[in-house]
Amino acid sequence: MRYVEIGEARELYHAGDAAHDFDHVLRVVAMASFIARAEGADEEVVGMAALLHDVPSDAERGNHHLAAADFAARLLTERGMQPERVANVAHCIRSHRFRDRSEPPVTLEAMCLYDADKLDSMGAMGVARAFAFAGAHGNRLWTESVDAIGESDQLPGGRDYTPVHEFVFKLSRLQATLHTAAGQRLGEQRQQSMAAYFAELDREMQSITAVERRL
Repeated sequence: MRYVEIGEARELYHAGDAAHDFDHVLRVVAMASFIARAEGADEEVVGMAALLHDVPSDAERGNHHLAAADFAARLLTERGMQPERVANVAHCIRSHRFRDRSEPPVTLEAMCLYDADKLDSMGAMGVARAFAFAGAHGNRLWTESVDAIGESDQLPGGRDYTPVHEFVFKLSRLQATLHTAAGQRLGEQRQQSMAAYFAELDREMQSITAVERRL
């Protein structure tokens, strides 16, 4: 890439867990580049935004998108990127977070990054990341089924927040937020595979629970 090379960017990521490590960044870069080509977006802006969207990786997760946008803007300005394109990269990064809708994606490039980042939270990889996060934080893997969790329920805290809760409260809602035609097509497939996985998990666990009650 023109302004920041892959190897250099790798050195910027040093505190991410398995769900937010540099492998995640590389997957988002590849997906964002694919969507950018399909949608006719500025591939360099999208590529830089994807490569830098989670740095510095030791920032507080709740505000990491803001820290990353500021970092990217400073770095790319120092390296000679045009101001309007720097501003677009920063906007892409600030608007990529699902849990903060205060700045929604308004440029095509921002929509490409948002969709790529969310697609990495969907499908088989999305399920894998949910369980990796649960394992890293000592969370339980299953306590109740998808159908038993109401949308108005209060999120359980601590280790009782399982990957099933993550699916109900976040992952199952991502498809409706995707912006690009390419992202929506991929999202439909990934949505179906996630739903099928958690349905099978519920069937297995409910059958075990039934046996436990008879012991």
